[in-house]
Amino acid sequence: MRFRRTSIVAALLTTVAVLCITVAACGSSSTSSTTTSASPRASGFDVANVKADSALNAMLPAAIKSAGTIHVATSIPYPPWEMYTAVGSKQATGLDYDLSQAIAARLGVKANFDQTAFDAIMPALLSHKEDMVMAGMWDTQQRQKVLDFVDYATDGYGIAVVTGNPAHIQTVADLPGKTLAYESGDAEAGQLHALQAKFKAEGKPTLTIQAFPTTSDALLAVSAGKAQAMITGLSVTAYMVKTSGGGNTFALVHGPSWDAAFGTGIAGIGVLKTDRPLVDTVQKAFQSLITDGTYKSILDKYGLGSLAVTSAMVNQGK
Repeated sequence: MRFRRTSIVAALLTTVAVLCITVAACGSSSTSSTTTSASPRASGFDVANVKADSALNAMLPAAIKSAGTIHVATSIPYPPWEMYTAVGSKQATGLDYDLSQAIAARLGVKANFDQTAFDAIMPALLSHKEDMVMAGMWDTQQRQKVLDFVDYATDGYGIAVVTGNPAHIQTVADLPGKTLAYESGDAEAGQLHALQAKFKAEGKPTLTIQAFPTTSDALLAVSAGKAQAMITGLSVTAYMVKTSGGGNTFALVHGPSWDAAFGTGIAGIGVLKTDRPLVDTVQKAFQSLITDGTYKSILDKYGLGSLAVTSAMVNQGK
C-alpha cells in the first residue's frame, strides 16, 4: 500500500540534507496543493457531532492553536482512503478525510486536507507548511527513522484481475510469465523485485513488473491488457474492484500466499519526530474517537470495519 511509497524515507533524508543548507529551498518548493475546506457535511460525515476537548486543545503546539487550523497533507486518489466526491470536484472524501476532520474537531480546530504532489509532501512537512500526513501510508520501521505514526488501520494485499481471471492467477506461485502492475513508489516494489529475482534463479518464466503514476493508471493497464493483474492494498483493491464498471469489470484475488509474500501492515498518521507534542495530542484525540464510537462509524461508512484497531498506539509498524 502506500503502505505505499517506500521511497518516502530516502526522499525525506535527502530533503533534510538540503534543508540544512537552505531552508528557503524547502519553503519555496511547490506543493501543487489544493486545500479542501473543512465543511462539516462535505463528505457525508457530520463533524458537528464531535465535541471539542479543551484539554486537548491546550496540548496543541502554539502555532496550530493560534491559527486554529491543522494542515494535513494527502495524495489523492487512493480510494477509499482519499478521493474526490465526483469527477472534476476538488472536494475530498474518504476514510482519511473524514478521520482528519473528526480529529481536528475533537482538538477544537479546523483541518485543511491538502492535496499535495507526493514529492512535495516531505518538504512541506519539514518547512511546516503541513503538520501531518494522512495518505493511507503504512507505518514501517524504515519510515520511523523520520516520522512518528499514530496507527489507525490495518490492511494486507490483494490483486485485481479482469473478470473471469483469464490468466488464472490465484496465488503468488502463478505469477511467473505474467505482467503485474503497481503504483510507482508503493511499498510492495521491493517484494516484487525480490520475487522477480527468485523466479529467475529458479529458472521460471520472467515476472514482468510495471510501475504506473497512480493506482488508477495501474488498474487501467489491466483492463487494456497491458498487465494481467494489479497489486496494492487489499482495502484499495477491493474498493476499486467493487466500484469500477459497476463491479463487473474486475475481480479480487486474495489469500494467504499474498500476505506471506508481501506482508500485512498498519496505516498511520505521520508526524515529524521533532513534533512529538503533536503526536501525543493526536494520539489522545484519536483514542477518544475510538472510545465514543466515531471511529467505528467512519470505518463502517466505507465498508472498512475489518481494518479497525482497538486502541490508539504509536509506531507499531514492523
